[in-house]
Amino acid sequence: MEISVSMLEGQKQSAKFGDLEVISDQSVNAGGNAEYPEPFDYFLVSMVLCAGFYARKFCEQRDISTQGMTLTQNNENVDDNGKKLFSIEINLPEGFPDKYKKALIAAVNTCTVKKVIQAVPEFSVVVK
Repeated sequence: MEISVSMLEGQKQSAKFGDLEVISDQSVNAGGNAEYPEPFDYFLVSMVLCAGFYARKFCEQRDISTQGMTLTQNNENVDDNGKKLFSIEINLPEGFPDKYKKALIAAVNTCTVKKVIQAVPEFSVVVK
């Protein structure tokens, strides 16, 4: 997937891919206006959004309502090298069958974002 980033006013940036656009900004302390999430915020939120997608698909395949289901993610620094612990809590909707709890966790653990992070991606930067 190609993502094209252009600079906007202040510290804002626009990332375009396909027909979609994501705009980021920086905090006031970093010279921005804090009008949009920072790039790292998008990274963090991608994990719990992915988990939510897999939780929803799991429920839909079993005709289980997701009404009232919420997910909460907390991030902790594990060491000074940037390693983090992502903790996701799934608050189940009323009436969620106990027999599916472990299977739901297994389904959420197949999240694509998590798999990419665990595979330790490589990065390349070039100047043209």
